[in-house]
Amino acid sequence: GWKPPSRMGLYACHSQGGSQYWQFDKKTSEIKQSQNYVHCLDAVSDSQIQIANCHGQGGNQKWTLTKVGELKVGDNCLDHDSTFLKLSPCNGSPNQRWQWGFVFQHPVD
Repeated sequence: GWKPPSRMGLYACHSQGGSQYWQFDKKTSEIKQSQNYVHCLDAVSDSQIQIANCHGQGGNQKWTLTKVGELKVGDNCLDHDSTFLKLSPCNGSPNQRWQWGFVFQHPVD
């Protein structure tokens, strides 16, 4: 299994939950891995997004979810190159639009 920090890749959905379920925490603006809520999406650099321990300090773990489904850190959007997640200048492309829905309805503390 993986241990943080680990680079974020893209994989086919397996519908078994675990590492593929993520939650946008509206209170902290963090994207938390829903298995245990202690691992967050972390923008290490423009070229690398990783899973890291949540630190609660904002910065590279503070995301903004826009009305059109973009996830932003600063002026850049979460993007992908079909293999890994990355940050890119926001340009409205489909690779930068993310959908969120309810799978489990329990709050993050």
